[in-house]
Amino acid sequence: MKGNLNTFTDPQNNLFHKETSSSSNEFLFLKMLHGMTSLPIDTIMHDYKQYITMPSAHVISIDTIPKKDRNKVKHIITKNIPFMVTQINYLQQLNIYYSDCLQWLYYQGKLYLIDFDIAYFGVDRDHNNYELLQIFLNSFDIDSLFINKSLRYLRLFQKGTNRLMSKYDIDLYNNLNDPTMQKNFVYYSTNKRHIQISTKNILIYTDSGNMVITDHILNPEITKEWELIRVV
Repeated sequence: MKGNLNTFTDPQNNLFHKETSSSSNEFLFLKMLHGMTSLPIDTIMHDYKQYITMPSAHVISIDTIPKKDRNKVKHIITKNIPFMVTQINYLQQLNIYYSDCLQWLYYQGKLYLIDFDIAYFGVDRDHNNYELLQIFLNSFDIDSLFINKSLRYLRLFQKGTNRLMSKYDIDLYNNLNDPTMQKNFVYYSTNKRHIQISTKNILIYTDSGNMVITDHILNPEITKEWELIRVV
């Protein structure tokens, strides 16, 4: 959060208010993202200034939780990873780059991404929100390898092989690639079960978990049954 912005709380209504400016896109970005999550966000005028208003709750980030205390909230983060990944995925689709250390509002048992002070339109391979999520998870000693692997294998099957790739990747591609399907989405599961889904897909089994690459979004009942998290 920018240090020159005024904030205040309304304990009676359990609300937090943060000053914004007419030139800021923060409220727009919050509404674009949380129109999907249903986090209540609005604006009010106070002392002739515009404020973003949202529920007052604890913020979990590397700025608010000292390193010595991070293990105390690790279970909250771990439980919320699927919901957090969904928000990061949606930001990617909206072409919004957060461009800062991720700040999460812990509200009613869920972690909501907030504080888009310096976010901007423009996501690319070198500036993407997945890397920011990995930094956040690693800072709380939570394994983020599933993000790396999901992105790596999706790019492999989207782009094909080249002479600079390892023999393992080339063999994997030749053995598993299905040229008749588009590769659009990656789901990940840490369990070791042999996933059986009738729709067209590419299944990849690794020591740390399983990946499913599909051409369409899977039915929520299927993802629940096989404990799959949509990463991309």
